[in-house]
Amino acid sequence: MHAPLFPLAVCLMLGVAVADRLPDWTTGLAVLVVCAACTVLLSRWPRCQTIGLWICSLLIGMTLTSRHRQQLEVEWPKEQVVQEVVVIEEPILKERWVTVNVLTATGHRKLRLHLQKDEDSKRITVGDGLVVSAYINKVRVWTRDSVQKGERDHFDYRRYMQCHGYMGEAFVWHDYWHWHQVSKKGLSLIERCRLRFLCWRHQLLERYHLWGISGDAYGVLAAMTLGEKTSIDQEIRKTYREVGASHILALSGLHLMIIYGVITLLVSWRRIHMLSQVLIVLAIWAFALLTGLSPSIVRASTMITVYALLALGHREKMSVNTLAFVAVVMLAVNPLALYDFGFQLSFTAVLAIVLINPLLFGLIPPHILMHHRVLKAIWGLATVSISAQIGTAPLVAYYFGYFSSVFLLTNYIVIPLTTLILYLTTMLLVVSWWPWGVALMATCLSLLVRTMNQLLAWIATLPYSSIDGISLSTLQVFLLYVFIGSTYVAVSLKYREFRQNA
Repeated sequence: MHAPLFPLAVCLMLGVAVADRLPDWTTGLAVLVVCAACTVLLSRWPRCQTIGLWICSLLIGMTLTSRHRQQLEVEWPKEQVVQEVVVIEEPILKERWVTVNVLTATGHRKLRLHLQKDEDSKRITVGDGLVVSAYINKVRVWTRDSVQKGERDHFDYRRYMQCHGYMGEAFVWHDYWHWHQVSKKGLSLIERCRLRFLCWRHQLLERYHLWGISGDAYGVLAAMTLGEKTSIDQEIRKTYREVGASHILALSGLHLMIIYGVITLLVSWRRIHMLSQVLIVLAIWAFALLTGLSPSIVRASTMITVYALLALGHREKMSVNTLAFVAVVMLAVNPLALYDFGFQLSFTAVLAIVLINPLLFGLIPPHILMHHRVLKAIWGLATVSISAQIGTAPLVAYYFGYFSSVFLLTNYIVIPLTTLILYLTTMLLVVSWWPWGVALMATCLSLLVRTMNQLLAWIATLPYSSIDGISLSTLQVFLLYVFIGSTYVAVSLKYREFRQNA
């Protein structure tokens, strides 16, 4: 495995982890400059220079993390303050409160507001301008007593909020806020673009309702196609979790690769290959903006961008080096993304697929697979599913305390259905001007999603479909990944030796 960026990415992650444990690290930049200068002077000793690069990468991770934490640690006034804010995500309706994620009109500060639930607060939507008067506090730390039932101790609410850039939160009573036409000139270009795309997403979600898609079908379809998960029923979430299909509800590389295939069919021109690849990349990033730029979507979009660029040069498209490059870019932008569960799950899944899948896929001789396309498709789906499960199982058990033993059966059902649903959704948008076509497509989509939900509910009733009550410590998770890595190295060496002797 030739991946020079991989150890640099690992050192960067270690730097993020080390700096997160330190109270403050003010001398980081000076130490980094000295280390970089020493590394340059070691050009006559390549191995020592390589070690120097690793140390520099570690120090960069520490420096970026320390700086990022300082930006998030805002000292809010102790008295009530008035803020003009813009709603940047779909509100979440709870029993007594409406949770709204907002961005201040000036200062680019991201806040989470809990508005008292009433008829007015329930009508708030993406893009609305508000004026609120509240006591803004730092994001609270949940203890065991304050964690909701069902949440595990490993979930760190404060860190989760910091990963997503929140600088404070507040509870607002109904008399202390009102709608207001807030100027968006103070927002950056990226923030304005993201907000515009999210407003378009809200309009598309409204169209789903107008087209007759409702209930559980609407919640699952909204999550699968537009990344809006607030409408999913808790029972549906539980079912998908138990059968190992939660990745279907969270937009990731699977969804983007399907969409990549759809766009490729529409704009792939062999005579103008470069132009078609540019259009594909632009369309992928437009979709990423439309779905809210979650860490898993950003990772997948960046991977596809690199994939398209490498395709122009006829280079190896999917590799550990490519994945490491994407990790370095994302951590440079937001070091605390390392602690986001979506980031961790996404990268471990792709890394396992890139490394383990070729070994599993090679268990059946290539000449047999070449003559049996159906067997190749079935076997390929099995090896990819097993590889991804090996990579993500320790993390899923650590955060959620369960392991799905029917994940392979689940993937044989949900992946073909997901592909068909995404294709039909694209067709629905294309024929949105034709009432009969819309009615037909919307009916087919609702039927497909409900069928998938029923099949997964049936799988969840199978004996031992899910092993619950697993409790792992951080050390145990680390040791599990050491075991998986060691096993992979041993098997790959034996496999290489077998191939050379064959």
